[in-house]
Amino acid sequence: MLKHALFALALLASPAFADPPEEELTAAPGSIAYGMIEEANADGVFDIVHNGQVSVRHLASGLRCDFERNGEGSRIVIFSSLPRGEDVACDTRSDTEFVTIYATRYPDGRNLATVLNEAEAAIHNRFPGATPAPAAVTVSSEDLPEQRARHFLVDIGGRPHFTSVAVAQANGWTYKVRFTTLIEDDSDLMRYQLQAGLLLTGVLLELEETH
Repeated sequence: MLKHALFALALLASPAFADPPEEELTAAPGSIAYGMIEEANADGVFDIVHNGQVSVRHLASGLRCDFERNGEGSRIVIFSSLPRGEDVACDTRSDTEFVTIYATRYPDGRNLATVLNEAEAAIHNRFPGATPAPAAVTVSSEDLPEQRARHFLVDIGGRPHFTSVAVAQANGWTYKVRFTTLIEDDSDLMRYQLQAGLLLTGVLLELEETH
């Protein structure tokens, strides 16, 4: 029931889109996913999810990343700051929207508050003029791990953007979502905040199903 309710909210929070014409699908989703794994030198760290989409799973943490049907603007990242596969991300970018989902296993076991404070500091370092977004909307459930989020208004290239970070911890891993989008209408701020929270909720729901 919770998953169905959150999925309905996601449909309301996200713009509608249609499947691309068949002639635009030049490669099978599995082939595109495998190409992304190869490009990131992530064999043995990520594997393909055979669900008819361009999907991959981080084997150690269970994080699943679903990309656009053609994989455009998307990539897998393995960071070198920790042992191989202990700090990874899936990244999707378009002209107006950026989403990065991280899975990290910190050797020092740092807590959620520390992770969130570090992420907020990184936002202020990247955007010195960042200001808190008003009337933050949060998405949470007693059935899922605790989620914490911070939302900001920033300037990118002279244009107003919404940017946020949301974090949660489960099974010894820290999951973090960075979401940034162009603000086309100030009245959409609540939708952006809801969308940011639902991205992390979707990650946690998938983990619940696979563990």
